[in-house]
Amino acid sequence: MKVEILNAIDEEFVMCPEAFGGPLTIEEVNQAEDELKVKLPEDYKEFLLKYGSGAVGEAIVLGLKEAEFVATPSFVEKSLHFRKVLPKGYENFTAIGIDGAGNPIGFISPKTEIITFDFNFGGKEIIAESFEEYLEKAFREELYVQF
Repeated sequence: MKVEILNAIDEEFVMCPEAFGGPLTIEEVNQAEDELKVKLPEDYKEFLLKYGSGAVGEAIVLGLKEAEFVATPSFVEKSLHFRKVLPKGYENFTAIGIDGAGNPIGFISPKTEIITFDFNFGGKEIIAESFEEYLEKAFREELYVQF
């Protein structure tokens, strides 16, 4: 990930460490990949290994450990849940967030573009070409997703 993004996340972490779930081990990340049967994008893995989960700009990023001040349920549990309720073609969906209306945000492996699936209109929208771009937009408040 770009140094500027990591520095911006570090600043948020220093201001409010309770808004992050804490770093994961590579073993925990590998186990999550095995359970979901996907390969996580490298930029998302880097985030999980360094921060675990948390509030980044206007986004809430799911991990494996719950943050104290922010609801960050397990991305594995949420991914498995959404795979059951999303239409055909979402069998490899991995959730990295949930908007305020309960719509999932994530990617469909092996693609790395970040999408949201809107249950109200029944369709997907690409909101970033990568997790890194998703974080950049979150800092610039350009996601246009209500959390």
